Amino acid sequence: MTDVQFWSEDNRFGTKIGVQNVGEILRYCQESSPQETGGILLGRYSAAHDCALIEKVTGAPVDSQMGRTWFVRGVRGLQAKLDLLWRRNEGYYLGEWHFHPFGSPIPSSVDVKQLQKIARSRLYRCPEPMLMILGGDPANSWTMRAFLFRRRSKTRVELSYLSNALGRLPFGPIDASPIFGSDYSDAFDLSTPT
Repeated sequence: MTDVQFWSEDNRFGTKIGVQNVGEILRYCQESSPQETGGILLGRYSAAHDCALIEKVTGAPVDSQMGRTWFVRGVRGLQAKLDLLWRRNEGYYLGEWHFHPFGSPIPSSVDVKQLQKIARSRLYRCPEPMLMILGGDPANSWTMRAFLFRRRSKTRVELSYLSNALGRLPFGPIDASPIFGSDYSDAFDLSTPT
C-alpha cells in the first residue's frame, strides 16, 4: 500500500497515512457534504517515535453534531473501539480528522483549542495529537493538510506533504508543499475496498 506522507520542516515529526484511508476520508466527506464531518485517526508510532503511522480512520460517531461550518465529534462507541485496539496491541488514538466543505484545510480557532485541550488531557494519553483537515469539494477539487499539536506548546507544527516518498524531507532548503490534494491524487488509487 502506498502512503501519503507529511513531515515537519525540521524532520522531527511526521505522519504517514495509507491511500486507502485517504479514500475512506473522502468517502465520509462525500456522504456528509455540504456539512462538516470528522472522526479519529488510529494507528501506532514508528520505532523512532517520530512518525505517526495512521492505519485506520473512523467516521463520525452517531452522537456527533454537524452543520455547514461546524462539527462536534461525538464519543459513542469510540472508547470500546479504542479499548479493543489496545487489548489486541493493534494501535491507539493518534488524533483527529475533519472536513471543511468548500473551504480551506486550515484549522479554525475552535479546532486549535480542541487539539490543544486533547494534547494536555491525561485521558487521551496523546501528548502530540495529529489533525488532518480535508477542504474543498471531495468529489472534485480538494486539499488536505496535516498539523501536530504538542502538550507543552501553544503553537501547532504544520507538516508538509512529501511527494517524493523518501520518508523524510531533505536537509537544507525544502521544496515541499504543505498541501496534498486532488491535483496529486491521480498518482494514487484512492478507491476504498468494497
